[in-house]
Amino acid sequence: MNITKRIELEWKILILACLLFFAFAWPLQLMFADRLELTLRRSIDPDLENILRSQLPSADAKEKAAVVAAIERHRQWRVMMPLLIKEQRQIMFAFSTVFFVVMVVGAFWTLRRLTRPLKDLAYAVTRIGKGTRTEVAVTSGGALGTLEGAVSRLQEELVALRKQAQLQGMEKAWQDIARVMAHEIKNPLTPIRLTLDRMEEKAGQGEGTDAATTLKFLNRINEQVDALERLVNQFRSFSREPEMRAREVDVAEAVRAVSDPLSGRIATTIKGSARAMADPYLLSQVFLNIWKNAMESGATAVIADILTRQTRCVVSIHDNGPGIAPEHLESVWLPYVSFKKGGTGLGLPVVKKLMETMGGAIELHSQSSGSERGCTFIASLPPVPVGERPHE
Repeated sequence: MNITKRIELEWKILILACLLFFAFAWPLQLMFADRLELTLRRSIDPDLENILRSQLPSADAKEKAAVVAAIERHRQWRVMMPLLIKEQRQIMFAFSTVFFVVMVVGAFWTLRRLTRPLKDLAYAVTRIGKGTRTEVAVTSGGALGTLEGAVSRLQEELVALRKQAQLQGMEKAWQDIARVMAHEIKNPLTPIRLTLDRMEEKAGQGEGTDAATTLKFLNRINEQVDALERLVNQFRSFSREPEMRAREVDVAEAVRAVSDPLSGRIATTIKGSARAMADPYLLSQVFLNIWKNAMESGATAVIADILTRQTRCVVSIHDNGPGIAPEHLESVWLPYVSFKKGGTGLGLPVVKKLMETMGGAIELHSQSSGSERGCTFIASLPPVPVGERPHE
């Protein structure tokens, strides 16, 4: 069934025509050949020679010569008849073969001409479906020409709809960005405003504040300003294209440089070692975001397994946090989508963008139930070129 679906329409028609020819035309030809042979054989009277010989005793010399000539012609005819039948069969076979070849070639050429507009139309529809603009020529007549015209008009309508959807999508994206940014900025501004109001209230009442109280107020304001700065930096990291300066990096050392300062809050176990071509700064930002994501989810331990697989450096990072529900796995890479309280939804999208900038890739697996709960990030990085690897 799969083979028949892959065969082009013209080939299907040709195969059907050949089957019909051999099923009907060939037996018909054999029948006509047999009828011709039967007719020729019936033209010979087996008693003719005996009849002619019986006339020889009573015939004169002239009549004897005529009878002998007739007998000779009769014998020649009987000898030539099988050769004639064989020759006629060969002629019919040759004619049928030539006719069959001409018919197949002509049918194939005709079918190619007839199905070419359909193939062009199918190709155009495929490209239109993928969003590529293509020229749909309305050259056929009848129903096919009507279909070509409909596809051409459909393309114009799809182009207009795509532009409209793109504008609407951009507008909605900026609305979402503005909404998220306004919400995130408002969060730290509220305690800043309350703190300033408290300080203003004390000053208005003529109450002095001691150094410890003033320091507490200032620390509270500084914390919220730091939160605003982190939000702006995350937004800037996501919105701009990072510059990449790739060089040979020891991945285990890069992991250790990020995990050691965080050892007081989360324990890290590093297994294996490999070298890869990456930007050290961008790679550290990737690992820092992953470790922060683990800490914010409540994980207390991370295992980083580093190995070389099919010439690429692969880092598997598994934490013992609560994991992510399966229905949320695909959404974590979308900007401003967060399932954590207070999350901005920019950390993991930034990780993905940085990995793609370095020519790598990253994927996330999660188990949110059972004893093996936690998230597993699998990051792959380009290998060190052979000419640049150190000699062992």
